[in-house]
Amino acid sequence: MKFSCASPLLLIGFWPLTALVLFCDSQFVAQRSNYGQWISALLALTFLLALASRMRPERQLLIALFVPLSAIGEGIFSLVFKLYGYRLGGVPVYVPFGHSILLGIGLMLSDSAWIKAHEQRVRVALIGFHAALMGGALLFFNDTLSAILGVMFFTVLRRQRGRALYLIIGVLVLYVEILGTAWGCWVWQPSPFGLLHTTNPPTGAFACYVLADIIAMKCAARVEIWLLRRRLLRLQD
Repeated sequence: MKFSCASPLLLIGFWPLTALVLFCDSQFVAQRSNYGQWISALLALTFLLALASRMRPERQLLIALFVPLSAIGEGIFSLVFKLYGYRLGGVPVYVPFGHSILLGIGLMLSDSAWIKAHEQRVRVALIGFHAALMGGALLFFNDTLSAILGVMFFTVLRRQRGRALYLIIGVLVLYVEILGTAWGCWVWQPSPFGLLHTTNPPTGAFACYVLADIIAMKCAARVEIWLLRRRLLRLQD
């Protein structure tokens, strides 16, 4: 897949736009305006639509499905398991849009010519990066939650034949988590389930995103097959 002229702009724009979306929901803005989260939602939705417009139909279906799926996941992890909590409680509207944006940007990056040409080196470098980060967090900060999530992630990565996509998403998630927690958009509980310990944010938080990505891809594949069968039945009629 070759990028259109707009794709590099979207990839570059992801970094400052993500920072702006999170800043609008920050404690700093909240002390001065009651509309920060709504501005964040509008910015995230606009960027997601722009991102979707540059994708193939099957990718559009995938990131569209990921919005409700990630909303459900957020409800489970933040409201039921209470692993983390958002500034105003509940799940902000912009968050499910943000999950789909992360997946879309990850797909674009993994499809890029440079990544394809250096995929093995990228894979090895990012495996080392994530392993060192989670290992260091466990050793120096007793981040047992990230250790467990890390084992889950590398098990899944092996079954998925080491796809660079999931390692790239890990870097994107780290960027989002660092900004979001630093600006007070959300906070991770230090003692998950009363048994584990973690940092704010956990270095292994991206494992949850990756598992959700895989579920979304499987769901999108099934929906695509179902839609194709419906089209074939209509043609036969």
